[in-house]
Amino acid sequence: MQGKPVHGCIPKTKIISIGQAPGVHEERLGRPFAYTAGKTLFQWFSRIGVEEDVYRKKVNMAAVCRCFPGKAKSGDRKPSKPEIENCRPWLGFEIQFHKPKLILPIGKLAIAELIGTEKFKLEDIVGTIQKKEWFGVTFDWIALPHPSGLNVWNHTEIGKKRIGEALELIRSHKTWKETFGYS
Repeated sequence: MQGKPVHGCIPKTKIISIGQAPGVHEERLGRPFAYTAGKTLFQWFSRIGVEEDVYRKKVNMAAVCRCFPGKAKSGDRKPSKPEIENCRPWLGFEIQFHKPKLILPIGKLAIAELIGTEKFKLEDIVGTIQKKEWFGVTFDWIALPHPSGLNVWNHTEIGKKRIGEALELIRSHKTWKETFGYS
């Protein structure tokens, strides 16, 4: 892992989003989803009435790993199992501290952390609402695919449909409504 840890800690939030790990630009800019994938992610949230600046003020933006894992041939390197395990206590602390009512895992690595396996299909998870007890806290979770331009699933017919369904579940979730002040 390289660089300094990156996170978006918001006190007294009941929503946590969990990404994979910061990219090189996020480390430089000092905030999660600050570059290309962030543009797509915040376009999704604007579709349900929440702009980036408001989201960043109200949602704790965590990650499976806190530091940039380095480059791969295409995109960023996926963190290894030991790197994930090394960072898990930080994620656990955030969940225990905030006691969220809603978690939004963003991307396969974050989703796998909640499911407990890497063997799943996005179309079976994205667009559903799940309940989980993790680190002693029970919460709902609604997954989103990774918003990277390298993720071709997002542009498939089923991908677009499931993203729309996930966004509607998020928008209608009680905790989302309470957090962003609408009914």
